[in-house]
Amino acid sequence: MKEPTAAQAPRNPTGDSNHPRVPRHDSAKDDDTVRIRELVDRQARAWEKHDFGIAAPDWLPSGELISPGGHVPAEGLQTAMVGYFKQFRDLRVTVKNVFISSDGAKAAIEWDWDVTRRRDGARAVTRDAIIVDLVGGRIASWREYFDFGNSIDAQP
Repeated sequence: MKEPTAAQAPRNPTGDSNHPRVPRHDSAKDDDTVRIRELVDRQARAWEKHDFGIAAPDWLPSGELISPGGHVPAEGLQTAMVGYFKQFRDLRVTVKNVFISSDGAKAAIEWDWDVTRRRDGARAVTRDAIIVDLVGGRIASWREYFDFGNSIDAQP
């Protein structure tokens, strides 16, 4: 058998030229991707606007946010936002990457948290990695991993 040249199309390995192999497309995965990306965007907008009401429907009542700063149950997130913005302002969240498990039950997020400290106007970016556990499409846990040592958030 000779190799195809640039002018020849490669042979179909099934040998059936009427039925070329086409990769299967999983629309359920696409739906999960869109749904989870929208969820992530709502979480970012809620923090930027200081309004947990934007993000609250995405959380299970038993959900919790875990970060180097501590644990916050879903029911305490609005209060945590209010407290945070007493020390900081002008938050901009830039979502860099969102990865979703094949079953849609977990997501990994990379985002930049760009904020100004009120007391001195210092502005800095914290690069944040997040693992999210989803149950029924809602957040059961949101675990953030970042270096608190280099973050202005560590020194309000």
